[in-house]
Amino acid sequence: MSKTEPQAVDRAPGWANAGVSVLNGMFGDYLHRHGNGLAIGMAFMQHGCPLTLDPAGWRSVHPLPTGKICVLIHGLCCSETSWMPRAASQGSGDGSYGKLLQAELGYTPFYLRYNTGLPIADNGASFARLLNELALAYPVPIEEIVLIGHSMGGLVIRSACEYGTGNKDRWVEKVSRVFYLGTPHEGADLEKLAHLAAATLRAVPNPITKLIGNILNMRSRGVQDLRHGLPLTVQSNEESLAPLSRRKKPKTIPWLAHAQHYLVAGTLTEDPGHIVTLLLGDALVKLPRNGGHARSENRSTLLPNDNIKIFPKVNHLGLAHDPAVYRQIKQWCQSE
Repeated sequence: MSKTEPQAVDRAPGWANAGVSVLNGMFGDYLHRHGNGLAIGMAFMQHGCPLTLDPAGWRSVHPLPTGKICVLIHGLCCSETSWMPRAASQGSGDGSYGKLLQAELGYTPFYLRYNTGLPIADNGASFARLLNELALAYPVPIEEIVLIGHSMGGLVIRSACEYGTGNKDRWVEKVSRVFYLGTPHEGADLEKLAHLAAATLRAVPNPITKLIGNILNMRSRGVQDLRHGLPLTVQSNEESLAPLSRRKKPKTIPWLAHAQHYLVAGTLTEDPGHIVTLLLGDALVKLPRNGGHARSENRSTLLPNDNIKIFPKVNHLGLAHDPAVYRQIKQWCQSE
């Protein structure tokens, strides 16, 4: 378990956890900064409870752990329950990607819960430390680690890999594949619009518009980080509110060099070339640019077409629990 103590909310009913997850996504940095009991502490979760990384914890959840691990990281305003199909959430069995990979390919699954309102870099560093704790406590030698991130979760993964690489953490070398499901590598348009609106309203010499701008600007650092995708350096509030002409775009973290990276995107329409899809993507994240290629910072190559898959008529949230998406993940996991 992470050094952040789990909060009482961890054992709250499902509807309450959903509300707390949204609250943390929007104002989680404020809750954390003021020591509010509703702030979510990072931990691996099983059946709604934090998993303790000790022999008793292993026996209760994974009595027969394998050397292959998969870790699933949810997106903004969500929790680990976002991986569960509707039937599973209603008590008809766990059909999540992690459980399916366990049953069909022998991976031992772990589900992360975290405060999505904290800066992505902070969550990445905490996740890297938690993976290090997991690697040290794991009862059998780790052969392979697969990371699956939905939306913001993919950015947290990239940040964690950068942090772990810098610290020379042993778990990093075990990462073989990373899956990004609806991850806004190039930024989220909705946050870009919110940022522009807040800056514009605050610049108008009118107390009412300034007030509205200030309210908009109360959104969490985690949300604000989505404007650029994944910054290597965190901007201060003053820098982030500077005029566009004076603002510098932060550098982006490169892909983990030795791992295979896979992009999964959804669309609102059957035709990926439809104007609605081109403008809105999966409703929250646009399709990758350059005909489905993802630009890789600090490297001259693009991700291969074979590592990118678009799923028509699968919306942003649906990417976390869609049967066709799972089949593609399974196929990629079985590839050389």
